[in-house]
Amino acid sequence: MPFEAPMTIKDVLGKIVETGYVLPSIQREFVWGTDQIEKLFDSILRDYPIGSLLLWEIPPAKVESYKFYRFLDKYHELDARHNPPATLSRMAGVRAVLDGQQRLTALVIGLLGSYAEKLPNKRRTNRAAYPVKYLCIDLLNPAGEEAPEFRYRLRFLADEEMRADNEELWVRTADIYRKLKNLSDVTTFLMRDEIRTATKERASFAADTLGRLYECITSKLSINYFLERDGELDKVLQIFIRTNSGGTKLSYSDLLLSIATAAWSNVDAREEIHRFVDELNSVNEELSFEKDFVLKAALVLADIPDIRFSVENFNAENMATIERKWSEIKDSLRVAVMLIDQFGYSDRSLIAANALIPIAYYILRRKLGEDYVGRQAHRADREVVRKWLATVLLRGTFGSMVDTILAALRKVIVEKGEGAFPVDTMAARLTELNRPPRYSVEEIDGLLDIGYGDRRAFLLLSLIYPEFDYSEPFHIDHVYPRAKLTLRRLEKRGLSPELAEQVAEQRDCLANLQLLRGRPNQEKSNTDFDEWLKKKYPEKRNREIFLQGNLLPTDLVYKYEDFPKFVEERERVMAQKVKDLLC
Repeated sequence: MPFEAPMTIKDVLGKIVETGYVLPSIQREFVWGTDQIEKLFDSILRDYPIGSLLLWEIPPAKVESYKFYRFLDKYHELDARHNPPATLSRMAGVRAVLDGQQRLTALVIGLLGSYAEKLPNKRRTNRAAYPVKYLCIDLLNPAGEEAPEFRYRLRFLADEEMRADNEELWVRTADIYRKLKNLSDVTTFLMRDEIRTATKERASFAADTLGRLYECITSKLSINYFLERDGELDKVLQIFIRTNSGGTKLSYSDLLLSIATAAWSNVDAREEIHRFVDELNSVNEELSFEKDFVLKAALVLADIPDIRFSVENFNAENMATIERKWSEIKDSLRVAVMLIDQFGYSDRSLIAANALIPIAYYILRRKLGEDYVGRQAHRADREVVRKWLATVLLRGTFGSMVDTILAALRKVIVEKGEGAFPVDTMAARLTELNRPPRYSVEEIDGLLDIGYGDRRAFLLLSLIYPEFDYSEPFHIDHVYPRAKLTLRRLEKRGLSPELAEQVAEQRDCLANLQLLRGRPNQEKSNTDFDEWLKKKYPEKRNREIFLQGNLLPTDLVYKYEDFPKFVEERERVMAQKVKDLLC
């Protein structure tokens, strides 16, 4: 495969716009951030090499045999992240990009489109959190010390952020590309008032920058590429895997999506699976899933014998089976995600998403619908599932040997038939696989070392608080306010330096943590616990009920000097509770 004659950026963009260049379904989606796009354009303007492309010339007879997609031009993180399908006829000259998609999409966005990503600290569902921005260049100033690795000031800006005067002149690169058709257009552009009234140095920089941009896009043969003309998909897949193994590692889920797309006869697998992933992620904005999870679940729930992500398992027969069962698979996964949302899980506490797959498979086998999530008749079964999930996540059961474990648990669920969630049989099978969910008494002490900030803290607290209502926002709260357990504040309260140091070291321990609903936690804030307790529960009997329900000592007055005794007593009660649950 020798190099073909190089092309200009303008030629390549023309091919992309005319759907002469498309993306095969084996390509991953666009993942570059704005900083990577800016760096690419800086490299182009500085005559740095930007790598070669690998293209596949699709035989006209096979253009309609596979699924292809157009390039993104207006990327929007909320609702335009997925490439639109390309409609192709049996025409010659259509080429699929096997390597170079990210760079080419960056060129398209920078010179033809826009980029909208979520602002920090904004809700994912708030459309106003995604301002549309365009790649802009300051024609009057180099990057300077603000970005020493750059020569040119390139930045994605919204319209209202663009400044234009004789000190800064931010212009969309797309506007420059559209207006500069020949060299005389460069001269005309330089007659703008902002450039004519700028200093000689800035005006000279603007002339050089515009000239370079025009030359780099329209006349420099900077795009080198190889061209593969073999029409067989198997060879193309191998080339694609080999080519992509050096960069962001190609996941087998990308290949599975590709072959499923080609094999499914009634549904576009790529669009359907992406849409379903988005649907799962809409259940709770603090729970997010990837296509890898959905595809692994599909292999398990469709009863594919070998559930490994390996090329030989991506055959047409398996894909047809998944398509046939897709509706059931979706329903079961949806119920499973709704269930863990009810259990109070978030991305932080769901340490291994694959732990949901046996639950989803159980739901599918039992033909359980969405009423399983809230119906009183299923409450006892849900509690068994909740405890099992917390236990296996706490244990790290799905940290390795995932395929072996999933296959083994699927077999257990099949053999138990229509009965309740087979937690005991599953525990026995996991023990045989050297993944026992039960703990020894000695191991319980290690669990008590889990503290604030540890992803496992919620798991342990959820076991300790089986009756807690997770249907409303809640927090992992410090019993004694964390902000007040610092050396300086403790010593100001009169604690000796030795006692203050001991208390400060223990402030984030498990014994000082509890689950509180959002509103009570906001009311409590940094209020001393004894003060908050009396205000919240004026009657002594109600205070005792709260303390007992939260495994908190009832014989303390909760002064700061009592903190070590509080930790000792609560750890003892917690340890016994955990032993009863996990040993």
